[in-house]
Amino acid sequence: MAARNGRGVPDTDEMIVVHRLFMQEYRAAVPLVRGVRPGDRARSGIVADHLDALDAMLTEHHLAEDELVWPRLAVDPAVEPALTARMEEQHERIADALGRLRSALPQWRASADPALRDTVADACAELLPALEAHLGDEEEHILPLVPGRFTVAEWAVLSERGRAVVPKAQRLYMLGALGEAAADDRRDEFLGRLPGPVRLIYRIAGRTLRWRTRARLHGTRASGGVGVPVA
Repeated sequence: MAARNGRGVPDTDEMIVVHRLFMQEYRAAVPLVRGVRPGDRARSGIVADHLDALDAMLTEHHLAEDELVWPRLAVDPAVEPALTARMEEQHERIADALGRLRSALPQWRASADPALRDTVADACAELLPALEAHLGDEEEHILPLVPGRFTVAEWAVLSERGRAVVPKAQRLYMLGALGEAAADDRRDEFLGRLPGPVRLIYRIAGRTLRWRTRARLHGTRASGGVGVPVA
């Protein structure tokens, strides 16, 4: 992770894009799951793999904060103790919601049962309010505390840990999803953080890769950038 503006300040803006990714993908997961036809185990397997990847990424994101961020802030006399306590409580609520999703996923993956499909979709929907509240709280109250308390190298560990848990089969999709989450206001920053070869590939073929990986997840066929239903 590069220092912000080359000034040796940790780049907390990258975390905002990651937060957007989580909200974007879990919001989309609700209709995605509900759209899987009863008995279509090929589709339930693809969607379940996607949810497993999101689970691994979000769980590691929070575990890294639990291990590296909250302890540092908790002993800082300038930081209100109630703030870190609230962050930890929010992590627990999100972990509980993820646990309910995780418990239903294997059986739905194997059976594509419609009742289990609705349980999985409902669990995704129930996760959203807790996740949105926590991520917003973190961006407003925690990220401004990072400069001066963490070095660039220390803060970069969170990003490195997050990248390491993305399943290989999901990396192209997540790269495109991050670009989408960056939107117009953070697109240049997002591209600037990519390694040179990856940035070149993304500039040349990023939209096509996004269409193709998104089409597979959603059960559509990419055609000139427009998904059409697979027969």
